Amino acid sequence: MQASKRAYRGRVVQMDAAFSVLKDAVIWIEGNRIKAVLDAAATPPQGFEHMTPINTGGTFYPGLIELHNHLGYDILKLWDVPKLYCNRGQWQGSPPYQAGVSGPMGVLGKTPGVAPAIARYTEAKCLMGGTTTSQGITLFSAPGLMRQYRGIVRNVEESLDSTLPDAKARIPDYAAKDKDNFLGYLKDFPCLLMHLSEGIDASARKHFLDLEISPNVWAIAASLTGIHCNALTRKDFDRLAAVRAGMVWSPLSNFMLYGQTADIKSARAAGVRIGLGSDWSPSGSKNLLHELKVVRVVNSVQALGFSDRDIVAMATIVAAGLLRWDRYLGSIEAGKYADLVLVRGKAGDAYEHLLKADETRIDLVVIDGLPRYAIKKLTAGFSGTGEVISFAGETRYLNLDDANADEIVAGLSLKVATKRLSNAMKNLPTLAKKQAKLPPSPLMTMAMDGARRRVFGQGPTPRADWTLVLDQDEPPDENLRPRFDSEAPLPGTIRMSAMPTATKAPAVLKPLELDELTVTGDPGYYPALAGQRNIPQAIKDGLQP
Repeated sequence: MQASKRAYRGRVVQMDAAFSVLKDAVIWIEGNRIKAVLDAAATPPQGFEHMTPINTGGTFYPGLIELHNHLGYDILKLWDVPKLYCNRGQWQGSPPYQAGVSGPMGVLGKTPGVAPAIARYTEAKCLMGGTTTSQGITLFSAPGLMRQYRGIVRNVEESLDSTLPDAKARIPDYAAKDKDNFLGYLKDFPCLLMHLSEGIDASARKHFLDLEISPNVWAIAASLTGIHCNALTRKDFDRLAAVRAGMVWSPLSNFMLYGQTADIKSARAAGVRIGLGSDWSPSGSKNLLHELKVVRVVNSVQALGFSDRDIVAMATIVAAGLLRWDRYLGSIEAGKYADLVLVRGKAGDAYEHLLKADETRIDLVVIDGLPRYAIKKLTAGFSGTGEVISFAGETRYLNLDDANADEIVAGLSLKVATKRLSNAMKNLPTLAKKQAKLPPSPLMTMAMDGARRRVFGQGPTPRADWTLVLDQDEPPDENLRPRFDSEAPLPGTIRMSAMPTATKAPAVLKPLELDELTVTGDPGYYPALAGQRNIPQAIKDGLQP
C-alpha cells in the first residue's frame, strides 16, 4: 500500500540548527515523515510531481512539546489559592485543596465512565492549543492492572515508538546507603522527569541536597530533568549543568502557589537546558500555548534575557533534546516525524507570531503525519468527516479516528465526553455520597483478588471500568521525589501503597463547572487570574489580554 502524501505551503519556522525561517515554502509529507522542506518555487521531490500543495496562508512551527502536566486534573478551573505556601507539602493536604481539587478529583476519577471522558476532553484541550506531545494519564482497573492511556497526543512516558525512548516520571526511593545505586538507575534511562525542590523554603532545597552521595559526588546525570526547581541556587544549577541535566519550568503554577518562580536567571547563566510545562489547570495554564505567554511576560518583567526564539525553542527543539527525541522531533526537517502546528497569518516576526497567538489562530495540528485538528479548508486527510465543533465563530474539525484507539475512548466523541463531564461535576455531592457508602478500599480488594486468581489459576478476572490514578494525590511524596531514608523496592516494582484506593470525600463538596477547552473561550479566566493572591502584580498586568 502506498503511503499517504500531503503537502502544505506557508511560512516555515524550522527550529533547526540554523534556526531557518522560510518565508514561502512547502512541507512535503509522505506517511508520517517529512520528505522535504523546500522553497515554494523549487521542484517538488520525486513522487510528488503531480501534487498541488495546500496554500495555508499561515506559519508552521514544530508541534509543541510539553514536559510536565497532570492531565487528569485539567477538567478543573483555576483554584482560588487561599494563601502563600512554602513547599508542596503545605498545600497538598490542606482542607481548601481537598475541597477544591483532590476531593472532587477523588470522586470523579473513580466514577464509572468518567475516566474515558477526562481522557478525551483533555486530549482535545491539548490539540486546540497546538500541543502534540505531553505527559500521560495513568489508568487503573479493579483486576489490579495499571497502564498509560494510549491517545492521539504523544505521551513522553509511553511513546509507543521504538525510535522515541520512554521517559520515566516516577523514581523509586532508595536508602541513604544506596545513593550510588540511584545514580546507576539514573544512567539506565535517557530521561527521568522528577519533581525537584518544589517550593521556596529550606526543606524544598533539601530534596536536592539529598542527592549528594559524598562530598562533590552527586546522584545526578544527564538523564535527570528536574521539574520546578524553585529552591535551587546558582551553585545547584551549576551542578546540574555540569552533567548536562535539565529542568522543566512552569512559572504560572509557581507564582500561584509560592509567589515566585525558579531562579531562571541563574539557571540560564549556568547553561541548564530548560523545557516547559503548564503543570495543570487548577494552578497553571490551560495549555502550553498560554504558558509560552507567561514565560514571555516573566522574561520581560524580570529581564531574564531570553529572545522570542529562545522561548519557542523551549517548547520545541530544546524539549525534544531533553527527551532524547531531537533526532526525530522538535524541528521541521526532512526525515523527521511530521508533528506540526499552523498559526494563521505570515506577517511580522516569526517567533513573536507564535507567542502572541491565541487558540483562535491555531488553524491546523498534525501529529505523526495525520491532521488531527483543522479549520474547514485544511481537513484533507481526515478519516471520515471528523467531529465538527464551533469555536470563535468558526467551524472546526477534530479527527479523533484512530485504528489503534485506546479501548476506553474508542467511539467517544468530544461532545459526549463534555456532556458526561459536565453532568458528573454538577452532581459531585451526590456522587460523593454514593462513594462514601462503598466498602473500604474496594479497588485494593479487587486488585488483590485479581492477583490471587492469576497466581492460583482461578480463571480470568472480570473486566472492570478503568479509573484514574491521581498522580498529585498519591501517598505523601510517593514517587515524586527521591527519599533516601528508608528501604525501597527494586526498580520497576509497584508498591501496593501507590495503588489508588477509595478516597473518603471531604465533608462538603460543591457542584463544579467544567473548565473550558481554551483561554479565549473562557470569559472568566482572566478575572480569575487577576484575583489570585500570590501572583506579582506586574505579572498579572502583563498577562491581561
